[in-house]
Amino acid sequence: MKQKIFIENFKTLASIGVYEHEKKDKQEIIINLEIILKKNKNLILDKLNNVSDYGQFRKIILNVINFNHYDLLETLCNEIVEKILKIDSVKKVKIKITKPTAFKDCDVSVQFSNY
Repeated sequence: MKQKIFIENFKTLASIGVYEHEKKDKQEIIINLEIILKKNKNLILDKLNNVSDYGQFRKIILNVINFNHYDLLETLCNEIVEKILKIDSVKKVKIKITKPTAFKDCDVSVQFSNY
């Protein structure tokens, strides 16, 4: 059976952008993450240590965002994906990061996927 973890509409502030006003103030981003897990050979029990804790993925996102400035959404997406793929239970990742305040008339997003 295929297992996926979703983190959806995760709103947070990030230091991102190439323009001076973007470098001065953090701005809101919205992250959507889909993680396909490797087949779990263990019987799924009602125990956290028997599954992939989705809290670890949220923590990775926050650690990446909180300690660096990124000029590009593409770079931020790539950094998060690379760190998540280092977890043994992870097979594939899809991430979409949106900047809802980049323009007044639309949102802009970047999506990366290794499937």
